[in-house]
Amino acid sequence: MIAQARDKSKRSLAAEVLRSGLHLRLRAMGTSMLPTLWPGDLLTIESVAVEQAKRGDLILFMREGRFFVHRLIAKVEADAMLITRGDCLSAGDAPVSAKEFLGKVVQVQRRGLSFAPSPRLSRVRLVIARLLCHFSPLQRLTLGIYARYRAAHFDLALAEDAC
Repeated sequence: MIAQARDKSKRSLAAEVLRSGLHLRLRAMGTSMLPTLWPGDLLTIESVAVEQAKRGDLILFMREGRFFVHRLIAKVEADAMLITRGDCLSAGDAPVSAKEFLGKVVQVQRRGLSFAPSPRLSRVRLVIARLLCHFSPLQRLTLGIYARYRAAHFDLALAEDAC
């Protein structure tokens, strides 16, 4: 119970940091954005006005006290609503209001590399996303291989730093 309250306080503070116009770094946790984002990726979120968000951006929004990073697939200008979907999900989210919108991902760090997220999925990545979305055994296998690779890479980096 205390851990949940602490996490909620951290998310509220992070939301306030973004609303004040600063940037924030968050670690990706879920699998809804595979293969674009992987668990453990470090995301740099920049505060931008909701009007500046463009189709294809990876946006951060807060709903029911939780953070979500999903791709912006459409804007409903008249209602100031954003339509989002995780790359690995078959259905879109409920519309995101301007009040829920916090910013957009401007940089991803993975295994020592930094890159800007692509505004769209290539055909190959789209096929991979759909396969991972619809075949949970494949998703579990892929995540297991990635976790072992990441652990081996991390252990190697720690060993090199110790020398």
